[in-house]
Amino acid sequence: MILLRMIGGLGNQMFQYAFAYGLAQKNKTLLKIDRSLLDDKTKPHEIVTHRDLVLQDVFQLTIDIASKKEIEYFNGKLYQSFVGKIINKIFWQFKKHRLIIEQDRGFNNNLTKLNDNVCLVGAFQSEKYFANINDLKNIFKFKYPILEQSITLANEVELVNSVAIHVRRGDYVTSPVYNKMIGVLPISYYIESVNIMKEKLDNPVFYVFSDDIDWCKSELRIPNTFLNYVGDEHAGIHARNYMQLLSRCKHFIISNSTFAWWAAWLGEKKGSIIIGPNNWFKDKEITSKDILPERWVKV
Repeated sequence: MILLRMIGGLGNQMFQYAFAYGLAQKNKTLLKIDRSLLDDKTKPHEIVTHRDLVLQDVFQLTIDIASKKEIEYFNGKLYQSFVGKIINKIFWQFKKHRLIIEQDRGFNNNLTKLNDNVCLVGAFQSEKYFANINDLKNIFKFKYPILEQSITLANEVELVNSVAIHVRRGDYVTSPVYNKMIGVLPISYYIESVNIMKEKLDNPVFYVFSDDIDWCKSELRIPNTFLNYVGDEHAGIHARNYMQLLSRCKHFIISNSTFAWWAAWLGEKKGSIIIGPNNWFKDKEITSKDILPERWVKV
């Protein structure tokens, strides 16, 4: 069994699931999900954004939830007594090699060689972790059709030379933790990226997607460029309709958001140009060299 202790929102869950799924396939074993960290809502929402397990609500896949006993096999029981804590320390000496915690955000090829019977904890944010999975786009196949109010827009972005622009704000602005670690991208990034698209494409049409579309309408100014704003009415539950619309576009300017990363990856077609930020994290101590595939353009 491969046990995945899942964390984060939709995009993060997709990275973690993709890696764990590939590892389970390699070892011909079961993949089970530990949702305990997602279910823990004790920390203040202003500090850490509370998330739910949403993969099965967005895609046509089945999640196998681990039992309490299976989780305790890797992590021990939550003893409150002194004796119980001693038991856990002894337990840990025998099982610590089974608990695999990602040490940094760079790709670690050794993790792809792991055998069965491990618990995975980490972000695993690199295409290299699942490069050998041929059917991943089928696994991440959307569960529901495009919303009725979005059908015209979906057809439009498939007809024109569409460029999706994703602007991530939300908790990157409001959370002191995420603001310090990840941070929002400067408008200069979008201006430079749009100019690259104009140089490379004939008659590009730009569509802005964001978790703060009102801010984009008032603040996102790109010289000599008309922007189409995709409003909140197109988002859908868990923003699943938004991701589906994004993926229908032909080219992408993504933010430092795993949600945007996956929308671009799912929507990548022959001839697609995908631009992403060279500096994914505001905190320069966190490596981001493996997040963007080499074929994508870094700005």
